[in-house]
Amino acid sequence: MWINEELLEARYYRNLSKQYGKSVNDLASSIFDHVLMVYTLYHVKPKVAKKYSADMMKNVQFDGFRQSMPDFYNLLTLVIQQKKYADKLFNNWDIKLPELRIKRVFRQIAQEQLDLGQMDQLLMILQRMFKGLLSGDQLIIRRILNNWSKANATQRQYAVNRLVQTMRRPINTDLYELFKANTKDFQKKTK
Repeated sequence: MWINEELLEARYYRNLSKQYGKSVNDLASSIFDHVLMVYTLYHVKPKVAKKYSADMMKNVQFDGFRQSMPDFYNLLTLVIQQKKYADKLFNNWDIKLPELRIKRVFRQIAQEQLDLGQMDQLLMILQRMFKGLLSGDQLIIRRILNNWSKANATQRQYAVNRLVQTMRRPINTDLYELFKANTKDFQKKTK
């Protein structure tokens, strides 16, 4: 029961009022991290990735901010509907998301039938669209995830640890908390 309370507390993107003054550039970088986290969960805990993606696909229109939807859905909505939220965000009109491809990939994850090529293409498209916004760690993690079956334990641990570290905020998204809880086996143990 306490985990549900923790997840509810983690829902930073459930209140539109908390999004005033956010930069679309920062939101885009966060979207890339969230896609990486879902992709990692797909490799590590497919059932968890499936459930989260199914929750995302309950409303696939991305037409408005919804408190009942996962934080990642609301992140995507803020960027896809920049014009609608122009009074709340520092906009970057050059950032456009491949909405149909995002829907396709998350629908495939929800059905446990992800075409890895589709996910790789989505990440490459996002990388090109977010040129100059992504860190070197994000690009390294993308490469590791694209070759997850060939990656060694150290590379996998690096990917999980860097995602946990770079996504840590004073108030985290629901996906971050889910990711952290379900990748404990890969996280580096520190004394």
